Amino acid sequence: MKEYIKRFSDNPDFKQNGFDGYIAKIDNENISITLEDVHKGHDKYCTNTKITHIYYVISGKGKFKIDGNIYDVKQNDIIEIPKNTKFIFAGKMKLLLIMNPKFDKTTEIVGEDNDLY
Repeated sequence: MKEYIKRFSDNPDFKQNGFDGYIAKIDNENISITLEDVHKGHDKYCTNTKITHIYYVISGKGKFKIDGNIYDVKQNDIIEIPKNTKFIFAGKMKLLLIMNPKFDKTTEIVGEDNDLY
């Protein structure tokens, strides 16, 4: 029987200095979905050459710096970051991240340290 209901695990699939990440195990090969429990923020700037990032702020608040502009974000905001756009975030928030196409580390360019702290 096909499993239609998916759940994030209780333990993080990955940890960075500023947040813990939980990866949804979905069947769709075109997207990836991650829950990010942010307690500080992303360590380094990120630019992805192929992936659009769509963040939904489940709870909390913070800041995103996208293409040099700073945006305050709060619960229920949606942040769409197109491919080839440099960004970083900081704050205390729970984020749902949908990536299209599916995450591929080889298309990610990691930049300088987070300057929003």
